[in-house]
Parts: sequence; structure tokens; C-alpha cells
Amino acid sequence: MPVAKRAAESRDANDSAPPAKKPHPFFTGAAQKALGDFQPSSPSLIHFTHLDAFSSIPAGLTSDAGSAPQNGRSKKIAISFYDLDGTLIKPRLGGQFPKSRDDWTWWHPSVPSYLQKEHEAGRHLVVISNQGDPREKIKSEWRAKLPLIAVKMPKDVPLRILAALSKNDIYRKPNIGMYEVVQQLYRFKGYDIDLENSVFVGDAAGRAGKGAQGKDHGDTDYKFALNVGLRFVTPEEHFLGHPRPHFPEPPIGFKPSKLATLSKLPHIVPSHTPIASTSSTPEIVLFVGPPASGKSSFFRKHFAPNGYQHINQDTLGTRDRCLRAAEAAVAKEGKKVVVDNTNRNRETRAHWIRLASKLDVPIRLFHFLCPIELAKHNNVYRACYAPPDDPPRDLLPMMAFTSYASAFEQPHKDEGFDEIRGVNFHFEGSEAERRRWDMYMLEPRR
Repeated sequence: MPVAKRAAESRDANDSAPPAKKPHPFFTGAAQKALGDFQPSSPSLIHFTHLDAFSSIPAGLTSDAGSAPQNGRSKKIAISFYDLDGTLIKPRLGGQFPKSRDDWTWWHPSVPSYLQKEHEAGRHLVVISNQGDPREKIKSEWRAKLPLIAVKMPKDVPLRILAALSKNDIYRKPNIGMYEVVQQLYRFKGYDIDLENSVFVGDAAGRAGKGAQGKDHGDTDYKFALNVGLRFVTPEEHFLGHPRPHFPEPPIGFKPSKLATLSKLPHIVPSHTPIASTSSTPEIVLFVGPPASGKSSFFRKHFAPNGYQHINQDTLGTRDRCLRAAEAAVAKEGKKVVVDNTNRNRETRAHWIRLASKLDVPIRLFHFLCPIELAKHNNVYRACYAPPDDPPRDLLPMMAFTSYASAFEQPHKDEGFDEIRGVNFHFEGSEAERRRWDMYMLEPRR
């Protein structure tokens, strides 16, 4: 029997093959000890820290840019806020997107030394990044990349990284949820962020692209900086000293202040009669307007206190159920009702006109004159920033607005209404809430 065969036969059947020789840790990255910690955070937010920025404030620093709290007074710290991909790092293998946790390198060789200088000047370094690929493997690889970045940071230079995982919540830029997390953390530590001397560096400026320079994937970094009140620069300006590139300033996009005449319009047209009836006589009031145009808030403020029953298809499910509920409320209980649906065309409104005729009660219409772009904006605002005393609202798909606009027919009194009144959108809230409402909002997929 050949020697080779005897050796194979003498090995136990459960034995495995001889172990393969492992590559040197230098080639696998195993020689690098992972640094940093993942902090507790919302499920849709990653919060990672490398070293403690507060413990490394230079002892001799006395300016408001980084001095420690004294006599109970908060001191200010200047922060360099950075986007991550395309700003601090880029794919090492040259692709548009990284292929693994190891597929990254510094955006430019000067980045580490620049971060070192900023730290030595007393500035804190904070990354504000949008992520959100739903594939679990991609998210896992991205999380695993953060300790590898920490390993490559200059010695003793702290770094804080926040990343939004959802595409549709308060944290995703240009929304300011990640900034507010940082702001609250600093206030808890006894510091304020020195906005005047802080900066946001990002590659999403809205540049159109020219020659070898491709166009930006968006302008969310620039809008985020404007929303917070931060000076905005691109990586080329910040790290390389290049002149400011051309991009739309202010950015292309909607914010309510662009509707300059909105606040000057009368709230109700005509306004000489009461909005809600104070009598006990039954009636049907029909709302017409796009989603997020203020219909439900208008009902709660003006009609609910006067005993009107709220009829809404989002709650009842179908138009037939709404019709049956309204008929029972008017005919059996003698109530006044408000039909809070979009009621976009004559055909839809005709159902309610026939019901009013059948029950022999008056029917009035309130047309909410909210522009579609403002309604889309309100949709995001109320889903992300609505006051805690307002009912929580889900983010509606853009199709809800485009389908309304395409099917809309202007209401007319000759359809059978006893009265038609217009309602212009007026924001109701505190000045702080108004400033937040007037920010650039994230733009959900259309």
C-alpha cells in the first residue's frame, strides 16, 4: 500500500485537514487594536466616541472658545463639524461606495495633521453623517469601520461621530436632530457651542460639477449648516485652501419664508361670519385641501369646542363608513359634523351634497388654500418636529400630494353648497417653533 494512502487511512475520520497558514496580522488589520465606544442612543442613531474631548481641554486655555465652566457660568467651545464620506474619508479602492469596513482612506493626506492642529487650538471635532442603507450587512460593516477610523486618528485627538440611520426622521440631515443631541450633551457638561466660531465642512453643497469634478450628490450638508446657523465650507476650501466653489446660495429648495406674502393673507375669506355655528342645529361642514394643510388643527381649534363630530377617513377607513357615521350623527343624534378629508374633486364632494339634501341640513365648505409645496413641507415638520401636545403623525408618501394635485377640481357654490370659505395657512406656535418650521426639511423620495 502506498505510503500516502496509508497516512490518509490512518487519520481519524473526524479529523480536519491541517490548518492553513494564517496571513500576518499586518495584512488583515488584526494588528490594529479597535478604539472607541458606542454610546447609548436612539435606534435610528449611531453615536460613537473616540477619547473624551472634555478631559483633553488644554489647561491653559482661557478664551471662550474652550475654557472650562467657572462660577457656574457656561463657557463656549468652538466645534469643527464634519460630514464623513467625501469629506474626511473616501473609498480606498476608488469606487463610488466603499465595499467593506477596510475600504477607506483619508480624503486627503493633509486631513490627520489638520485635525491635530484643530485639536491643539482647542476645537472639538464632531462628525455628522447620513447613513441609511437598509441592508444589515452594509450597516454592520459601516459600524465596524468607526473603530478603524479611530485607530488612524492622530495621537490623543478625540473624535465624536453621529450617524442617522433612518431616511425619514429628525436625525437625518438637513434636519438638525444630530446637532441637538450634541448641543444637549455639551449643555449637560456645562458648555455651550460657540456657533459664531464653529464650522460645518461637507461635500454635499449642491455643486453642478465641471470637468473632472462630478456633481454633488445633493445639498444636505449646506442646508444643515444653514438650519443650525453654522458657517459652511467644502472640504477643498477647508483642508486645501481653495477658493469658494460655485453652488446655489441660498440653496435650491423650499422653506416657508420663501412665501413672503403668506403671513399677510387673511386667515379666513370671507371673515365676516362665525367659523363654527354656536347653535344646536345640525349641519355638515366639508373640508377640502391637500394633506398637511392644517385641516385637523383647524377642526380642533374652531369646531371641536362647539360640539362638532369629527368624520375622518384615516380613522374610519372608507368613504362609505364616513357617510354612515355622518348620517347616524346628524339623523339619529342631531349633531353637527365636520368631514375632514381631502375631498379633492366634484365627484367626491357630490356624495356629501346628496347626504345633506337627503337629511335636509345645510352644507358648508372650507377650502384650505395651502400650496402643495408648503403642504409637503408641513408633512415633514409635523412628523419630525410637531409639539408634544399634538397627535403624532406618520410621514406621508409624496404620492399623497401629487395624486391630490392631479385630481383636484376647484370647488364652486353651484355644486350645491350653502357657503364656501377659503382658509389661508397660518402657522400657530411659539417663535422657537416657527424658526424650526422655517428650516429646510429633508426631502422624502418622491
